Amino acid sequence: MSENLYLAAENLGATGWWLKGANVELFLTEQGGQHAPVNFRLDNGAVVQPFYLSPWQERKPDLSAIPLLQYLRGDFFCLPFGGNAEPVDGHQYQCHGETSACAWKLSGAARKDSATIFEFTQDGQILPTHVRKQVEMRDGQSALYLTHEVAGLEGRMPYGHHAILKMPSGKERMYFSCGKFDLGMTPTSIFSDPANWEYQYLASGEEFSSLEALPTLFKKPAVWDYSVYPSPVGYTDLFALLKKPTDTPAWAAAAYTDAGYLFYSLKNAAELPSTTIWVANSGRYEEPWNGISSNFAIEETCSYFADGWKPSIEENALTRKGWRTCGEFHANETKAVHLIQGVAAIPAGFTKVTQADFQPGAVVFTDVQGLKATARVDWEFLK
Repeated sequence: MSENLYLAAENLGATGWWLKGANVELFLTEQGGQHAPVNFRLDNGAVVQPFYLSPWQERKPDLSAIPLLQYLRGDFFCLPFGGNAEPVDGHQYQCHGETSACAWKLSGAARKDSATIFEFTQDGQILPTHVRKQVEMRDGQSALYLTHEVAGLEGRMPYGHHAILKMPSGKERMYFSCGKFDLGMTPTSIFSDPANWEYQYLASGEEFSSLEALPTLFKKPAVWDYSVYPSPVGYTDLFALLKKPTDTPAWAAAAYTDAGYLFYSLKNAAELPSTTIWVANSGRYEEPWNGISSNFAIEETCSYFADGWKPSIEENALTRKGWRTCGEFHANETKAVHLIQGVAAIPAGFTKVTQADFQPGAVVFTDVQGLKATARVDWEFLK
């Protein structure tokens, strides 16, 4: 293990490791394997940090009831994904599972060809599960190649990534798009319940075909454009964009025009059919949120919205439409889930991506005006 590739450290009260690559450096928490801050170096030399860090880190409230919130930040792998309020066969997981809140062990750090590769492991306590996390950084690329291998698990379970980005503020703008999707839908249940000091803007259980016209709870406006941010202040919402597999990866892009970069997520839709979007511009007023937390999350999942284990493995509104909302795991098999997250510099005035062209060793993102941004990335990793 090459110790010069990482540094055991502390960040905002969380113990973990700084992982060092040629173009990317990140902090990974020991508890939950959550990565942020992440420093991406753009081709123009600028360094950007797209991931969210929760505002209560230094205040250290008692969050033992939902431990993943203690150091909530960046991206993490969820197994099972969702709230998990109901037990299954006598077993019950905390919100987003042990992988998002319990301890990980660093098991490897090495250089291989032109890449830096880190490996972490975790053994589950609720069910006999062994998970291996691999974080790969390739020289000359502002990208993370993420793999989670699940072994020893028997049964059906939802899973996914939970990438939380910064919500723009004031006059700043972010433009979100994911190209063509096959189904757009809001959760059939209430996502933000006023009884819990939470408020949502979107109507429940509604289908939509455009990010520019999501149905709201109100008569005026009856729809709202969720391709441009910040979103309405005082609300926390969730919606899902589902895609069928194609010959090239499914993509999502958030262009931070004022900051000069876009964040992108690439996946194999056969592994992760849903892009589950969590939009929070305040809207939660209980501890630890206290009405001051704002973020935008691109959660690449195989799940029934964020409802959790039991609703995801049962018949639901998405399975009735032919969509898969959980994975089939077998104790004698290893199931791998892959994801690429990265950034690219954008030209002045670049806004909403309308097209992603997959070329050898690169993806070219084109916006509504025809402006282009190129990300050097080996997207075939996802095949």
